Amino acid sequence: MTLAAVASGIILGLGAAIPIGPVNVEIARRSLRSGFVAGASLGCGAVTVDMTYAVISSLGVQLLLKQRWLMLGLSIAGIGLLIYLGVMSLRAAWQSRGKSRDELLAATAPRSLHGGYVTGLLMTLLNPITLAFWFVVVPATTIKSGPGSSHDLPALCFGVFLGTITWVICFAGAMSRLGRSRKASWIVLADAVGGVVLLGFAAAAIWRTV
Repeated sequence: MTLAAVASGIILGLGAAIPIGPVNVEIARRSLRSGFVAGASLGCGAVTVDMTYAVISSLGVQLLLKQRWLMLGLSIAGIGLLIYLGVMSLRAAWQSRGKSRDELLAATAPRSLHGGYVTGLLMTLLNPITLAFWFVVVPATTIKSGPGSSHDLPALCFGVFLGTITWVICFAGAMSRLGRSRKASWIVLADAVGGVVLLGFAAAAIWRTV
């Protein structure tokens, strides 16, 4: 395991995880609303996809991006998921109006690990921008396929895991700490803002697709 490959993986992992996007918006919303576990479980689903794409990209497999029908299908599915999550967030904000702090706390129990993980998995898997990052940007700048690429693959993937999981833990932890006061207005605001932003990402994705 070479330190250079691990360092490259960490940089790639952070590059994939840190930019503000639908996944980070949903991690923040769930962490503020339901605590660290709810946000981190969703983030772990995203980490799984990033590691998978890192492996495929390292092996020089880029055929997926040449299938326009597949990219279109992913875009449509991703848009549908973002719209669903955005609408559900706004619905939760609307239903939370006028409720007391205790009533909101009772209604915001942490979501299941499995449900959050699957949501993060789908949000990242169906994001064409994630595909473009790993199969266009990364091969052109950092990862070089060739005889030695498989040798560094374990170290690279370990670095990607370190980078992405560190961001997820720190970000979800910071958001959950921020939401510890659990003020009723914070919970409603997190849902309302999160819903609007998610629908904004959906609108941008529709524009790019069209």
